[in-house]
Amino acid sequence: MFLRGRIIMSMPDYLENITKAVKFIKEADYILVGAGAGLSASGGLNYGDSKLFKEWFPKLSELGINTIAEAISLYWSADDLNRRNFWAYWSNHINKIRYEVPALKPYLYLFEVLKSKNHFIITTNVDGQFIKAGFNKEKIFAPQGDYGLFQCEKPCCYELFHNRIFIDKMISNMNNDEFAVQEDDIPHCPKCGSYMTKNLRVDNTFVEAPHMKNQNDYIDFVNNSMNGKLVLIELGVGFNTPVIIRWPFERITSRHPNAVLIRINMDYPEVPQEISSKSLCISNNILKVINDIKTKKI
Repeated sequence: MFLRGRIIMSMPDYLENITKAVKFIKEADYILVGAGAGLSASGGLNYGDSKLFKEWFPKLSELGINTIAEAISLYWSADDLNRRNFWAYWSNHINKIRYEVPALKPYLYLFEVLKSKNHFIITTNVDGQFIKAGFNKEKIFAPQGDYGLFQCEKPCCYELFHNRIFIDKMISNMNNDEFAVQEDDIPHCPKCGSYMTKNLRVDNTFVEAPHMKNQNDYIDFVNNSMNGKLVLIELGVGFNTPVIIRWPFERITSRHPNAVLIRINMDYPEVPQEISSKSLCISNNILKVINDIKTKKI
C-alpha cells in the first residue's frame, strides 16, 4: 500500500539542506540509493537534449528527429521492414551510451560519498554507469535490463549475451547513407538462430532472471536496516516507473522506525504529508547537490 494524501513541499534554504544531508549520511548505519534517469541526465546523458542528439546522430537530425527520446520511440521495436534501420539506431545508441561514454561526474561523486558507508543501490537505469564509477555489482539491483546485453527475441532461453562484438560489427559495416546495418550483421541467438534484441524490460518476453538475483539482497538490506539508522537517497526518480523506487521508498520511510528520505529531484521533489517530518526535499541539479555533499562530507 503506497502513501497517498496531500503532497507538501519541504524545501528550506539550499545550504541548510546540504548541511542536513551531510549529517544524516554521516550518522547513517545503512544507506539505500534509488537512482532514476535524472541522475544520468545531470551528468550529460539527457535524452531530451537536441544538441547532444544532433552531435551523435546527424543523419537522423536531418530527417527531423530531434532527441534521443524521439528516436527511441521511432525505433522501439523491430520487424521485417525496419530491422536494418532499427539496428542502425540501436547499435549506435548502445555504443555511445554503454561503451563510449565514461563514468559521469554524478556517479563518481556519489562513489566518493558512499565508498566507506554500508550501502545498497536500486536503479532503473540500464547504462552501466554505477559499474563504471567503481560500485560493486553485488550491491546493485537493476531490474530493468542492461544496454550491454542482448537476449533471444522469442526468448528460447534465459541466457543473456554480451553484445560488444555484435555492436562493433554492425557499426563498422553499416551503410551510413541509408542509416542501415548489413543484413548479415543483424544479431541472431546462438541457441536457436532467431533474432536477438536488446535486453530491456519491454513486455513479457524480457529475460529478467539474471537481473533479479540481487533482489533478495536488496530486501535483506532493508530488513536488516530496521535495527539501525537508514538514509534513503533518491536521485532523479520521476513517474515513468514509480512502483520500482519512488513509491517503495516512501513506504519504507513511513514504516521504518529510524529512516530519513533525501529526495533530490528538479521536477518532482515533493513528498506525501505523512512522511514530511522524515524527509529532506532538494529541488536542484543533482550533479551540484552530490558535489556539495561530497565537498562538505570529506
